[in-house]
Order: sequence, then C-alpha cells, then structure tokens
Amino acid sequence: MKPLLSRLILEYFKFLAKIQLKKNQPLIIGITGSAGKSSARNAVEAIFKDHFRTKTGYKANSESGIPLNIMGLSNKNYSRLEWLYLILAAPIKLFTNKEKYDVYIVEMAIDSPDAPKNMAYLLTILQPRVGIFLNAGAAHSQPFDNLVKTIDPRQRKEEVTALIAAEKGKLITSLPENGTAILNADDANVMKHAEKTQATVLTFGQTKNATIRVVGASQKLSGTSFSLKYQNKNYELKFPSQALPEHFGYTLAAALAAAISQNITVEKAIKSLQKNFKLPKGRSSLIPAINGAYILDSSYNASAEPMLDSLELINQIAPGKKLALLGDMRELGQETKLEHERVAKKAAAVCDKIALVGPAMRQYALPVIATTNTPAQWFPDAAKAAIYLEKQLEKDSLLLVKGSQNTLLLEIAVEKLMQEPEKADELLCRRGAYWDQQRAKLLR
Repeated sequence: MKPLLSRLILEYFKFLAKIQLKKNQPLIIGITGSAGKSSARNAVEAIFKDHFRTKTGYKANSESGIPLNIMGLSNKNYSRLEWLYLILAAPIKLFTNKEKYDVYIVEMAIDSPDAPKNMAYLLTILQPRVGIFLNAGAAHSQPFDNLVKTIDPRQRKEEVTALIAAEKGKLITSLPENGTAILNADDANVMKHAEKTQATVLTFGQTKNATIRVVGASQKLSGTSFSLKYQNKNYELKFPSQALPEHFGYTLAAALAAAISQNITVEKAIKSLQKNFKLPKGRSSLIPAINGAYILDSSYNASAEPMLDSLELINQIAPGKKLALLGDMRELGQETKLEHERVAKKAAAVCDKIALVGPAMRQYALPVIATTNTPAQWFPDAAKAAIYLEKQLEKDSLLLVKGSQNTLLLEIAVEKLMQEPEKADELLCRRGAYWDQQRAKLLR
C-alpha cells in the first residue's frame, strides 16, 4: 500500500508541475552524470543569468524534488506532516505562482534502473532541449548489481558503469531534433550516445577533436586557472581564492558548450563565469582552520574519481603537511571494496596523516594504508576524528574532508576545526533545522 501511495503522490506532483511549466515554456537544460552535476548547474547558471531570465533547480534533482521545485515548493524535513502540507499547498501554488523565466536549469540524478528513480521517469516530468552528460561512473551502482552476473570485480565495474551510462544517456537520446547534446569526449560510455541522438552534438574534454578542449590547469592555494581552446583560439579562466580540482575544467567547458548552443559568445560566457560562478557549499571550499591551517571542505558527497582528484589537488597546493579526513563512499554495491582500495592507495601516497570514518573505510581502506608508511586511524564518527585532527593541524597544513553524505555528516568535523565556527551556517553544507537534528542524533 505504501509504495502505491508514494507513486500516486509523485504522479500528482508531476501532473501539477507539467501545468506550471507550460506557463513559461522555458528552454530546459538538463544535467546528468555520476559526479559534478551541482557544480555544472552553478556554472551554467553563472553564464545564463546574465543573458536570460533563469530558474535553477537547487537541491532538486529527483522524482520528487524536480516537480516541487518547478512549482516553487521544497521539502525541508521530509516528515509526514510536511508531505501533507505540500500535497495541500501544491494546487494553491499552481494558481498563485507567477514566476517568469526563459531558461530552467535542472540536475537529473538517477539512483536505480527502475521507475521512479530512473531517467526514464524523470523524462516524463520534463523534456530538456539541451542535455549535458558529464561522465559515467560506479556511483549509486548498488541497484544495478543484480543486472550483472560477472564475478571479476574490475569487469563488474565496467559492466555496471555501462548500465548506469545507458540509463543516464536516455536524457541524450530523448533530445529533440532542434536540441543540443553536450557530451564528455573523454568518456567512452558517454560518447556512445553521440550516434544515438538526433540533436546537434557538442563535446568537451582533453581529446584534440573536442568542441571545447580542456588544455590544462594551474592550481594554487591562492586560486585556480584553467586553459581551454575553442575554434583554434585559446582562453584562460581565472578563479582567485578558489582551489578547484582539475576535473572542474570539464565542468567549465560543458557550461561554455551550453552557452554556445544558445548563441552566447565564448568571450561573454567566460566573463559571466568569472563574475558569477560559485561552488555549492561542501564542494572544494577552502576554509581557514585553527592553528593557521586550512580545510579543503568537500564534505557534501563523494565518489571515487572526485575523491582521487581532490587528493591530487591537496598534493599540488598544500603549503605544509597534507592531511585527510575520508569517509565512506556509499551506494557502490559490489564495487565498494575496489573503489575504497583505489582511494586508499592514493591517500597513502599523498598524505602525511589520514583519519577515516565509516565501516567501508575501516574494512577496505585501513588495511591498504596499513601496508604503507602513512599513519592512519579509524574513528566511529566525525566528532571523534576532529578531536584527533585538532592535534595534527599546524600552520600551513591542509586538511581535505570528503565522504558520502548518508549518515557520515563530515561537516561536523569541519565546524569543530574551522577558525570561525560562527560562520558554519554561511559556509558549510546541510544547514537548517532538519540537518541540525540529524547531526544531534549522530552525536548522542
């Protein structure tokens, strides 16, 4: 009965959201991928807000979040009472919401091959005309496990990644003839969809034939710059005071491709990016820490490739000791062991000391690091890890904090170690009464 009721509620919100969309009939830019969707969303918004009336789907990438966002609603604490309120408020909002916009920028995340948590279902809510496919990886792979019978872990990962790419790729194959598909030229699973879409294809990546080529990056504690190339012309994007991993070059290139698709010049797009682009909280945010140290706060979420990129970033920019607080990467299914071991090897090669949180880090990462000369300790929660790290932080040391969001809440450690904890609500992720309650439960 409960699944049936949930599906009826989703259909109800979807019906009203589609009516709301018809009021504006906006250009819809859909963004999918296994990592980096929120940052790409912010980059696209940074450009388009200077040229169009835009609406952006913040904290709205799912079967419930997207329709609620379209109507101007959001679920703050996920309680039954709030769901009842949203059900009653939705039709009223439909008649009173007079928001005007020309472009709707939305993340489209999937957690399963099955409805309503798959791409096929999201495409019944809205139909993008521009689709950005950032990458395909093993994140959220657990629901796909039973579709793969292979035993070898590396081959399993390849097959699961291909299945995830195929589901995410439905965004690209659904694009209309007058649409634009923006694809990662360096990801074979993404590029398979270039021949399956009727839309115009633009690409980004390091490969020479990419529409927008990512040439390189210069990363320092004081800021990051990226070199890109378009139509045989070189461009440089500078972001003072932002320490960005190398993969952000792909994020920026994808956003520039979206701009090109709507006849915004690269020069204008870069100007808007450099003026407006800000990272979502908890994604590579550089925060002053106690004792003259720094925190690279990527506590919002984690999967293997961004984790590896972030470790390489602190390797490049840390002025002193390199420390890491690493939490589990969740929902990896059969790939959990392999992915945690990969990250553990990189962390041991980069860091001077490592703190770990979560059962998977204890089971899979700690034994790998123990075979090296890098000191590592496991802790049952972020607060206890912070007590240990407080003694390790010293002037010019850099602490990376990164892990999956479910139950770990590593921002607890960031708040305890940051130089100005009174700025936590301003700088850290997962703020508000609901998340305050979740952190309180974890710390009991």
